[in-house]
Parts: sequence; structure tokens; C-alpha cells
Amino acid sequence: MADALLLLLYAAVCAAILLRVSIESTGYTSPDSEYYMEAARSLREGEQFYIHDLYGLHTGDASAKAYFTAWPVGYPTLIYMASWLSRLDLFWASKLLNLLFIGFGFLLMRHINRQYAFVLASIYGAFSIIEMYSYTWSEGVFIYGCLCFAYLMATIYNGKQSKTAFILLLGISAFIFVVRYIGIFTVGFLALATVYYWLRREHATSNKLLLVLLILCIFIGAYLGRNYYLIGHPTGIARIHTEMESIGEIAAMTIKSLAGEFFLIRRYYFTGTPDLLTWATIALQLPVLFIIGRALRSQGSLIKELRKNTLSHSCLLAALLYLALLVFLRSFSQFDPINYRLLSPFTFLVLFAAVHYVVALPEKSKALVRAKVLIFCFFVISLLLNLPKEYLLGKLLQP
Repeated sequence: MADALLLLLYAAVCAAILLRVSIESTGYTSPDSEYYMEAARSLREGEQFYIHDLYGLHTGDASAKAYFTAWPVGYPTLIYMASWLSRLDLFWASKLLNLLFIGFGFLLMRHINRQYAFVLASIYGAFSIIEMYSYTWSEGVFIYGCLCFAYLMATIYNGKQSKTAFILLLGISAFIFVVRYIGIFTVGFLALATVYYWLRREHATSNKLLLVLLILCIFIGAYLGRNYYLIGHPTGIARIHTEMESIGEIAAMTIKSLAGEFFLIRRYYFTGTPDLLTWATIALQLPVLFIIGRALRSQGSLIKELRKNTLSHSCLLAALLYLALLVFLRSFSQFDPINYRLLSPFTFLVLFAAVHYVVALPEKSKALVRAKVLIFCFFVISLLLNLPKEYLLGKLLQP
């Protein structure tokens, strides 16, 4: 039954994304998406990663050729591979890639908790997440990598310290970086873990993590050094700006965006009065949180059980390190304002951690079972409400 629900949920999420993409006039692409697909097209045509300088970032001439360095090469390479294997054009290959990585996420959650994998996977119905996987953006692939990284760190903590685990940890850390430069946050996580195990006198584990950290730093240094040799900037373009928002403005931007992530079903951007549907979704969300909280209070030895959930702890630590690095970088580099796109890895990890705290609890009361089912129903409703409602209503009303 659990596997059947998980499969049905995956089919529903894929169908929702394909419908959204088909209806949206832009196909859920942005200028960044064009940059990714241009790099994938260049690779397909045998030009390596030399592409048209779309924004005039390097040459000042959009018709000139420049090496693809403003973003890492991982995501366009995956788009090219998906196109080559499926024979789809690059646009649909990028959408297929998103669906594949959603599937990988579902399989990982099934491995983590087979009985309630459908509850864990239901978080893909949240606004920020379904939006992210609709776009041709690298965040969808990056989110999966972050979850794998947190899972491997929790696995090592729980005593499964085989050589394979550390090799996989190195591989996924490098993968995260070549998908998005901010994946360098894993260096901080590994450094903290190395010191933590050393202080606990678990020197064998500490030394293995230190080796992973050193190899990862060499790899990152070599990648950024090659960029500097090709372009003159480690990450492809000049990132440091002197004319920036004040610390107060950046803090306000961050707080406002984080507050917006609380609206799980329908995003409110804190501009103007919320519409009726926004109020309705808030009215739905608050009772759900209250019922889940009451179910948790009925659970005996709750704090003790929560403390044992190292996977959720690992996800939260990864989310916080990512957020801290994001805000730090935004304080001196004027990239996009902190918004739901940039916050989506943080939101996904926090949502997964919160839901996993609940589903991992032993079922000592019927209230807790109902709470788990309620979480699933809540995110399914969110998925449905994030469909193109006007289009569907128009189809239903057609004679």
C-alpha cells in the first residue's frame, strides 16, 4: 500500500509539472535557463563549453563566444546527457531531468523510511518545491544532492563508516559543487564534522573526514583555478561589488523572504493585501499545524525520540550552513535578491527534517498516525492548488 501511494504521488507530481510547463507561456524558463541550454547545445555540437556571451558578461558583445563559467558545468552537462539518451530536444530534456531527480528523491526517501516514504515525498507538493522543479534551473538537481549529502553524514554518524560511505560522501560533495558554486557550503559541514569527531576522540572517523575534506578542497581549488586561468575570475564574473545594500536592508530582505517560505501552499510576497485564496490557504495551514502539534504532545518521551533523529539534525545543519553562506555572499555580491528560488534548498531540507521528525516517531497513539496522514493530505492539497486553476476551470466549463 505504501509503495502504491508513493508511485501514485510520483505520477501526480510529474503530471502536475508537465501540465504547468505546457500551459505556461514561457515554459518555465528564464534567461538563466537559456544560458544552461545554450551550454548544453554547445556541448552537443562539439564546441565544449564555449557559448555565445548571452549577457555580455565577459566580452561585452552578446554575439561573441565565451567559456561557460558564470555557473558550474554540471547542470548543462546533465541536460545534454538527458537529451542524448532520450533523443528529446534540450527544452524537454531539461524537464525530463527534473522528473528523474524527483524520482531519485522518492527512491531515497523510500530507502530512508519505506512505510512512510509517501508522507516524506509529499513535500514536493509545496509551492517552492513544485515551482523549482517546473523551471529549467539547477536548484532541482542541487536539492537532491543536498539531501544525499545530509543522509550520508547521518549514516556515518550512526556508525556505518565503510570506505564506500566516505567515497560516496566525497562524490556527492563534488557533485553539489559542480551543480552550483554555493555547494561549497559542504566544506564547512565537513570541517565541523572533522573537529567534532576529533574532540570526541574518534580519530579514525575524523581522519577519514579530513581526507575527504582535503581532496574536496583540492578539487574545488583546481576547478576555480581553471576558471581564473580562462576568464580571469574564479567563478566566471566579477562577484564583489562596492555599492551594496546596507546590512539592515540585507537582513530585512532575508527575514521577509524567510517569512514568505512559511506560506507553503500559496506564496505571499508581502506586497498589497493577500487575496482570498491566500487567506484560505493560511486558514488551512494553521489548523493542520495545531493538530500535528497536539498529536506530538500526546507522544511520551518526545524529546528523547527527537534527539535520536540524526538524519533530521543533519538536514537542519546543512540548511543552516547553506542559508548562512547565502546571506554572507549576498552581503558583498549583488546577485538576485534572496527569494524563494535561492531559498528552495533551505526550505526543502527544513521541510524534510520537520516531516521526518514526525514520521520517524514510534506510533504510540492513533493521534500520531492521523498526524502523519494529515501531513500527506495537506501537501497533496498544496499540489492540487498549484495547478493552473484558470486553465483547468476553463476546460471544465467548455461545452
